[in-house]
Amino acid sequence: MLYLQKGRFQRVVRWLGGSWMTPNMATVGAVLCIAAVSACFYLGLTWPNTRYVLLLIPIFLFLRLAMNTLDGLLARELNQGSVAGEIWNEALDVLGDTICYGSLFFVPDGPQASLVILLLAIWAAEFFGVLGKGMPGGVRRHESFLGGKPDRAVWMGLLALILYFAPGFMPYVPYYLAGVSALVILTALLRIHQTVKAAAGKPYTSFTWIGR
Repeated sequence: MLYLQKGRFQRVVRWLGGSWMTPNMATVGAVLCIAAVSACFYLGLTWPNTRYVLLLIPIFLFLRLAMNTLDGLLARELNQGSVAGEIWNEALDVLGDTICYGSLFFVPDGPQASLVILLLAIWAAEFFGVLGKGMPGGVRRHESFLGGKPDRAVWMGLLALILYFAPGFMPYVPYYLAGVSALVILTALLRIHQTVKAAAGKPYTSFTWIGR
């Protein structure tokens, strides 16, 4: 849902890149933000005296989205787009979410089963989004039912704030993640539907590296 605001978001964050930032620098910035989110979740929920770092998570999640957006913007502006760059960008989306939120698995008494379900749902949603590009009449699907990458950043940033101000919420985190997982699964189903809809009436041929 928030992806529909991408154009406005691009205009907001473009000034961060100035005239000095390169696409690779933006990518490195995104990687650093991913590591920071993961560390803040773990540290903030493992040791009470470092719980304040949970307040940094929404900031790092915003910066991650900003760096990821700048990566593509700058690559297009500087005519540096490439197949390798697109592959890396897609990989960083799913690996980034896995690293950002996967640290919750190692938190004492933290969610495990519900977190695994969430991460599997994220991989599925992004896989079906990319798959749409290879289908007849298809493009990279970004439709979302409040479960796209920006939406997930909002949900997980909100969770960090809730856990900071209400540590007693921890036993309810599995239910919270289950709700987010449901939205991500609906997002995956929506992308499948849109891919099939876009391909309707168009010729389809399947190829592999050894032929048909």
